[in-house]
This record gives sequence, structure tokens and C-alpha cells, in this order.
Amino acid sequence: MHYRLYGLDDSTGKIVNGNDLQVKTDEEAIRVGHETFPEKSFEIWCRARRVHTHRTAA
Repeated sequence: MHYRLYGLDDSTGKIVNGNDLQVKTDEEAIRVGHETFPEKSFEIWCRARRVHTHRTAA
């Protein structure tokens, strides 16, 4: 499935970059998100569905 992984600015929550992911499950997409942004905020989307939001302290 096609997912989008968005890195977020920790202080504003605004998108600072985006990456395409081709993985099979939501869980795999979330794992990749944590590996890509281990100490940053991020969101994962699959089309119009928000799959996961991870926020760090600003």
C-alpha cells in the first residue's frame, strides 16, 4: 500500500518534509516512521486516512 510519512516541526506541528512509503501494513508504516524520525514528530497517512500521529515535546 502507498503511505505518506510527514516530518513535523516540533514547535508548530507544520509539515517540514514528506516521504512516500510502500509497505504492506499500518504497523509496518508506523515502524518505519519511528525509524526515520526517532526523536521528531511525524504523521503517517494512507490516502485521506490518518494512520498515526507521533508528537514529541516541543
